[in-house]
Amino acid sequence: MLLDRKLSKIVKITNSKLFGKDLVFKRISTDTRTLKKGDLFLALKGENFDGHDFIEKAISKGASSIVSEKDLSFKISYIKTKNNLLFLKKLAEQIRKNFKGTIFAITGSNGKTSTKEISFLILSHIFGKKKIFKSPKNWNNELGLYFSLLELESNHNYAVFELGTNFPGEIDALSKLLKPHHGLITNIGRSHLEFLKNLEGVANEKSELFKNVQKTGFCFVRAQDQFRKILFDKAKGKNLIFLKNDKKEIFDLNFDASIKIIEAALNPEISAVEKNKLKNNIKKIIKVPGRMEQKVGPKNTTIIDDSYNANPDSFLAAFNEISKLSFKKKICVMGKMGELGKNSTQLHDSVIKESLNYFDLIFCVDFESKISDEKIKYISKSEVQKHIKGFFGIDTLILFKASRSVKMESVIKLA
Repeated sequence: MLLDRKLSKIVKITNSKLFGKDLVFKRISTDTRTLKKGDLFLALKGENFDGHDFIEKAISKGASSIVSEKDLSFKISYIKTKNNLLFLKKLAEQIRKNFKGTIFAITGSNGKTSTKEISFLILSHIFGKKKIFKSPKNWNNELGLYFSLLELESNHNYAVFELGTNFPGEIDALSKLLKPHHGLITNIGRSHLEFLKNLEGVANEKSELFKNVQKTGFCFVRAQDQFRKILFDKAKGKNLIFLKNDKKEIFDLNFDASIKIIEAALNPEISAVEKNKLKNNIKKIIKVPGRMEQKVGPKNTTIIDDSYNANPDSFLAAFNEISKLSFKKKICVMGKMGELGKNSTQLHDSVIKESLNYFDLIFCVDFESKISDEKIKYISKSEVQKHIKGFFGIDTLILFKASRSVKMESVIKLA
């Protein structure tokens, strides 16, 4: 962490108050399940929990100190704040000020995490893994960005962050704090339409990233021509480069975007031969959980786990990928897509219709549609295993895909 770990120093940064002895903590933890001896426990409040309820447990597990919005009677050093989330934000802001390396920020409707992982591997190949940081997992919201910044270390020279959004204004707020040197938008697609309304709303929200990219920075984007004015306006004064919307595999598109922004920003010397070798090596090793992740199921059935999230465009991209694979039987287990707004029914219908061109059987889980075909069955989550187990075998492929809220990964475990 790019901060002095003394409580007295943290208090000054966050304008809070220290009670008890000054001491040095190991790291900041908000989860008693992963907390280790010597950690500073931050009692955050969430929608369904209050970290203050776990303070006693944190102490019993070895927390050296606590950050609390309440007065504490425990015999332990603690920092008292007015707002623990604001405390965390101030620490994140200070760490960003302290970081002297180069930052790449990635957003888009699809492919953010995969592109981040690919970018990390390319940079690791060029400069060495120890010098490169990537935001962990899918930490792409406000809290995710704060926690990601806490993970930065002095040995990191380059950092790749993923930024996500559900509501208008989120990308602006996140990228304002992050102040990236360079930005990449993977695509403009039909995601979070409940709040972003339409594709123009998505383009406006995603392109806020470019507004906050530092001067002389590079801004790369793969987008439809209709959004060029929006993108030019947001990237004014910066190097805006449009990526071709080629009909390639998803991995190839993400690799091309990653390599191009890195080449433009850092000008590394990579030969065409080396680049192709690197691409093939990354393709073999890269695995992003829940994103077109290939697994072996019962009786050597091929399971494609694309359960992390879904929108109409990511469904169509998955269908395209699966069309290139040869199996006697292809089955799609699809769940509901969230946050699609007033056109949700129409968009679900269009995806179901398209799926008929790629699959022998389609199981629609816990949602209804007027689309009818002998290939389609509408079932509940509890019925999935019963319906698919008769098709298990080496010649069968099963795609599982749905929005995060469906928790399709729990169905895959039962397969």
